[in-house]
Amino acid sequence: MTTVPRPSARTIGIIDRSLGALAWACQVGAAVLYLAITAQTAVWRPMLANDPVPAVCAWGFVIGMTMVWMAGLRQEQTHFYNRRERRAQRKTWAVGHVSVLFFAALSASAHDERIGLWATLAMGTLASLLTWGAWMRTKELPDEDQAVIDAIHNREAQQAAAAFDASEKERRRERLTAIVTSLGYQLTEAPAQPAPQDEPPAVRWQIPAHKHTPLVYFIRNGNRLKIGTTTELKRRIRTLALRAENVVLLLDGSKPLEKKLHQQFADLRIGNTEWFAYDEALIAFITEQNRLARKEQTK
Repeated sequence: MTTVPRPSARTIGIIDRSLGALAWACQVGAAVLYLAITAQTAVWRPMLANDPVPAVCAWGFVIGMTMVWMAGLRQEQTHFYNRRERRAQRKTWAVGHVSVLFFAALSASAHDERIGLWATLAMGTLASLLTWGAWMRTKELPDEDQAVIDAIHNREAQQAAAAFDASEKERRRERLTAIVTSLGYQLTEAPAQPAPQDEPPAVRWQIPAHKHTPLVYFIRNGNRLKIGTTTELKRRIRTLALRAENVVLLLDGSKPLEKKLHQQFADLRIGNTEWFAYDEALIAFITEQNRLARKEQTK
């Protein structure tokens, strides 16, 4: 049996750079095409003759949207493995692309050969979108690998949010102190309370080593907690870049129970994610469930 030789890292790098060069060439070519068609004198000459201000403003908008388009593409390429940032940048360059294309199509409609210009615009648009999409797809990672990177980015976002909350609390404290002092009073420092993340887990849950029946898990990361369901808990913990000690509660159940819990704690939910603020209602629920679990264990 003969084996197919795998391409070397150098070959893969050359292919990637070639695809990237082609994709960028198509983007720049499409932008030049749009601007060339937009600059048809049949459209702009009457406007410049009557009142140049609208024409100048329109051209400024077209140039600005072209720059937004190119900057968005560059940012998507740079932040490709941060899926949240990638989606935002994709929307940004799409707005710039469509805006410039709209002005080019509007300019083409005033030309005698409008059908040919529209066809040229369509081919340029198709080439730019297909080459860019094909290049981006070659960069995609397997879902398991991407999940690890997503967990890293989520942790960084949570740490940034926690740092912002701490600085905002300190700023409010300083402002309140200044106001109270101006009124002739003095704030007293309340005794420091232990942070929730410093509390040891009430129950150490046993993590199944292999695939198991569906479980709804509560896994904590600082002042946030994820409520999800899985049949491979050990693997899920690893993809979240956390440890078994972060699991604070396990319940027998699947998607219906998970959905019910998401609705129950909807006020604490962070965006459209499965993460929730680790607040009093969740703490009370987890404490009660752990108490019941300990009671069952002692029977």
